[in-house]
Amino acid sequence: MRFIKLGAEEVNRAESANYVAIVTWQDLTDATASEAQVLNLCPIDVKMAVGVKKVELKTEFANSADTANNSTALTVGDTATANSFLTSMELNLNGTTVYLKEGTSTKTVYTATDNLKATFTPATGKTLASLTQGEVHIYVRIEDARPGIA
Repeated sequence: MRFIKLGAEEVNRAESANYVAIVTWQDLTDATASEAQVLNLCPIDVKMAVGVKKVELKTEFANSADTANNSTALTVGDTATANSFLTSMELNLNGTTVYLKEGTSTKTVYTATDNLKATFTPATGKTLASLTQGEVHIYVRIEDARPGIA
């Protein structure tokens, strides 16, 4: 998983998101059937405001040898609420795939440290570790009001 600061031109194209988290199938390593995996996308400090602008599915998630592996759901949130920034989005080639979704209109200003988290949930009886393809980009807006931070 990579979390990258966007340049000025990229920010304009990304609906004012100033960071992107890139997650691929190789980041999803949970080998327990039906078990979700949570990835910490970035730490959040006090006096930071966070929101998800949009999510783009670049390559559908799938297990090329198992078309019954038909669901890879994504939510984005924090420690308190797993879907506060993005409600469920289907990423699997064999499911009802969603290629582009706006984040919720929620922008949270933090008064305690936290983490921006992405939760990936496999199909019932399937594992995330069995996936053989997939890439999703999560575009995030972070504003930082800490003293001395530009």
